[in-house]
Amino acid sequence: MFNRFINYLRSEKRYSERTIHIYAVAIQHFLDHAAVHGEEKQELAMLTAQEVRSWMADLLKNKLTTRTVNLQLSALNRFFRFLLREDVLKKNPMLKIQRPKTSKRLPDFFEAAALNNFLDSPVDGDDYINLRDRMIIDLLYTTGIRRAELIALCPVDIYITGRDAVLRVTGKGDKQRETPLTEKITKQLQDYLTLRQTAFPNLAANDCLFVTKKGKPLYPNLVNRLVRGRLANQQGFTGKKSPHVLRHSLATHLLNNGADIMSIKETLGHANLAATQVYTHNSFAKLKKVYINAHPRAKSGGQKK
Repeated sequence: MFNRFINYLRSEKRYSERTIHIYAVAIQHFLDHAAVHGEEKQELAMLTAQEVRSWMADLLKNKLTTRTVNLQLSALNRFFRFLLREDVLKKNPMLKIQRPKTSKRLPDFFEAAALNNFLDSPVDGDDYINLRDRMIIDLLYTTGIRRAELIALCPVDIYITGRDAVLRVTGKGDKQRETPLTEKITKQLQDYLTLRQTAFPNLAANDCLFVTKKGKPLYPNLVNRLVRGRLANQQGFTGKKSPHVLRHSLATHLLNNGADIMSIKETLGHANLAATQVYTHNSFAKLKKVYINAHPRAKSGGQKK
């Protein structure tokens, strides 16, 4: 049943390979804890909420964060729902489980001024790696696409008509969305494509847009390293430097500049509005800071000087 479940995630739910790996590791760990073989229906049918509680306590004892524990419980819940569908279980043991509470963590983001200064700085347009890295960072921020979406891009996903340009992005579950491109980044992409063709004449329009110095597709760790490396020691960039922080930065800046939340949701490719609403907390935090610094009674606590 375990292997059938993994195939179900891949073929029917269309989960990413990264998500499938996370789910597989979590569920296998639970089954090992419960001393159950993943293909034995009779043993799986005997699983109870008590075994889930025991496993959850073991995870917390090993100092996993509540966020990680909840992620693993979500994976297990999906597995139990699959077993219900297959008539292996009569009831979902997760219905009796009280999940550990997690504190809401606000998304990190870079200041707009720091990003503008970096993206407006000169870059060697004749060096493929330098231009590729700049384009990757610019595209991650300008469009808010995910790392996996960026890796999967091909030149045929770029549609240019006069001054208008659109990027077709394939997101989670193979859902497609179109993201408008600014005139500036469209020109930069055209320059990049010219250099790409010169550096790798054998690459076609349906090959990966961004490739390694050997002309091979990018991989997640390489994208992480190049973003971290290019932003390291740059003025104004503090905290974690990752592709996802660039995505968070776009959402935060759009909201702070008056974009409506539904437009941001569509831009980011979120399946539901709740995933987008977390950025309103960043906006409120900034408003509160401005209020405290500027309001004549906020600093004094209302006391006369």
